[in-house]
Amino acid sequence: MTVTPAPFYILCGSLGAGKTTLLMRLLEYWKAQGRRTGVLMNEAGSVSIDGPRAGTLAEQVMNLAGGCVCCDTKEDLSWGIAQLVRDHGSDVLILECSGLADPAEVVDAVTDAYTARLASLERVIALLHPVSTDESHSSAYVTTQAIRCADELILNKRDLYVPGHWERFRAGIMEQNHYARLWETYHARLDDADLLAPHPSRKPTAPTNVLFGTAQISPRPRAAYHPIATTVLLPGPLNRQRFLAWIKTIPKELERAKGYFRFGSEPELQEFQYALPGQSTITPVTFLDEPTSALVLIGRGYDVDRLEAGLLATVEEPTSPA
Repeated sequence: MTVTPAPFYILCGSLGAGKTTLLMRLLEYWKAQGRRTGVLMNEAGSVSIDGPRAGTLAEQVMNLAGGCVCCDTKEDLSWGIAQLVRDHGSDVLILECSGLADPAEVVDAVTDAYTARLASLERVIALLHPVSTDESHSSAYVTTQAIRCADELILNKRDLYVPGHWERFRAGIMEQNHYARLWETYHARLDDADLLAPHPSRKPTAPTNVLFGTAQISPRPRAAYHPIATTVLLPGPLNRQRFLAWIKTIPKELERAKGYFRFGSEPELQEFQYALPGQSTITPVTFLDEPTSALVLIGRGYDVDRLEAGLLATVEEPTSPA
């Protein structure tokens, strides 16, 4: 039976930024919409603290406690998604990452060929609190990764506004991510429908101060929207020589690419892996359940349309019957 992939949301950001507060608001919204929400709670401790709260509103909660979902519990994430979709019928999924989880690794995990059959990455939502704190090196790194990967950047706790600091923090965020929408609020108060609405494809974004409901004029130009992960379905086998030539056109802004396909003149299924700094492998593999022929491109700041068109140009033309 073919399963329509459930939209998958990643909720990440700084420790103590209000992720669980926003999660509860989103769960209330989805419940009112009649959705069967499946929640994956990733907590650093061995016992789930926030999971029981989410369970009061979600159809089903899977706890990924005892480690960082980007490394220690990566396999549990795929297993949890399968359980929620296949066994519990969840039609929307959300993962709340611990404040120690690298969202870039989570994006890589959820775009795995098999996991992508059950869940389709919809949005990366990052919550940040511009309050002066002495962050550890690991926390600071995770915050930077959350800013870089996000489709929605939410500056929370504006009620703790410190003159000058808020503006500097906001400017720093906008410098690191030119693509995401920027929200300013407190207690994670947002218009859920606006937050979850589809992005206007390839259109520049504007910071939105939800306290006043008006878009703020940005001193810096905003870039067109560009999701962190783009899936390119391959409608047929590839031409090996053209594909090898395409690899040489991959821009430095592309951080990761992966997927499965076949070459027209070869019977084996091929697995492709690409990672910075320009390292790629093509390996014959065998699976009982063959994955969809597709490549996932992960990164920002490159010409998506051009790279995708170049990739599709490597597909061999079907031969006419004699």
